[in-house]
Amino acid sequence: MKKNLLWLLFPFSLVAGNLQQLVELTHQNPMMQASRYSAEASVLQKEALHESYLPNIVLGGSHAYNTEETMTTPEKTTTGFAKLSYTLYDGGKREALNDAYEANLKSAHFLTNATANDLALQVTYAYFYHFSLLSSQEALEQKIEQLQAEFYRLERFLSVGSTTQDALLRIQASLEQTKVELLQTQEAIAKNLNTLEYLTTQSIIPTQGSTLVVEENQKPLTKRYDILAQEQSVLSAKANAQSAKAPNRPTITLEDTYSRYDNDYATILGTNNQNTLSLNIQWKIFDFGATSSSYEASYKNYLSKSSELAYTKQKATASLKNALNSYKTSLAKIESAKLRVKASDATYELVKKKFQNGIVDNVAYLDALSEKYSAIASLSTAHNDIEYQKAIILYEMGQEIKGAIQ
Repeated sequence: MKKNLLWLLFPFSLVAGNLQQLVELTHQNPMMQASRYSAEASVLQKEALHESYLPNIVLGGSHAYNTEETMTTPEKTTTGFAKLSYTLYDGGKREALNDAYEANLKSAHFLTNATANDLALQVTYAYFYHFSLLSSQEALEQKIEQLQAEFYRLERFLSVGSTTQDALLRIQASLEQTKVELLQTQEAIAKNLNTLEYLTTQSIIPTQGSTLVVEENQKPLTKRYDILAQEQSVLSAKANAQSAKAPNRPTITLEDTYSRYDNDYATILGTNNQNTLSLNIQWKIFDFGATSSSYEASYKNYLSKSSELAYTKQKATASLKNALNSYKTSLAKIESAKLRVKASDATYELVKKKFQNGIVDNVAYLDALSEKYSAIASLSTAHNDIEYQKAIILYEMGQEIKGAIQ
């Protein structure tokens, strides 16, 4: 029944894979491609900045016609020039922008790793959730088999007057309700597989057997990738604020210009060649406070990002503590679920015999039946939940989830 449902919902070719393979497939996710493009763009931006400060050559020319010719003004003038320019100093803007672009480059690199780890965390949850749902589905199917057997048994008893119509209807109602729960579980399985599909870009059927390894008393060796990226973003904002001060400082350039002038007088033709080497300095001493306001705005942006970073770090510390506490709770849930399975199974077998012998009513039987299969599903869920809690711990510690999969 389970396989038929999956083939109806996913009629195309399906890819089977364990957790390691699913995490590998997330590298094809468009979000990963977007982060790689962003990192490549940061590299090109830094290269463009470096190249913009190299010497540059400009070619230019003009042709002018004057209505009246004088001794100093020819009738026609043709001018052409080639100018080589190099900025020696621009108020510290070059150094500040270089720091900003370098920080952006590192930030983009960390964001790529952060995206990969975030996708790995999402896939890990969907992977183990899938098997929890399958366990619930199996428990419901077994419960349906038991209810159907009891329904047929009571139906025969009713025909000879050994039971009541009310008892049969209660079993039938419980049977139909369990079938609805099974359909809801199958719907959840389909939705979860759809989630895996958009995360991995493949139609996936997870294969069981993967686990995560987290050493006891393991301590964070580094920060989360998103926090590392945020730190670099703060450094970039600080450097941009420094670059905003540059317009209030001198700019020094070195220029070498070769010019050719063709002065066309009515009576003579004059041609001039000239090569000019110049050292230029410009210093803006007043701009109505525009530079100061620009710096203040950039500095406020830096302070804003710094505050966001401080909040993120505090939140990350709390999240790690919560993850460690949740892990301990999940361990306790497994032990509790094991005992619950043993107790519910023993109780069910006892109540079943009493029910079949007419000692207890069908309400007690249905309660024992429900408890038995609920306990079985909860044990599977507890085992799968502990694996996901391990992934959260690794994520919060800034470690790659992919490297801990076995």
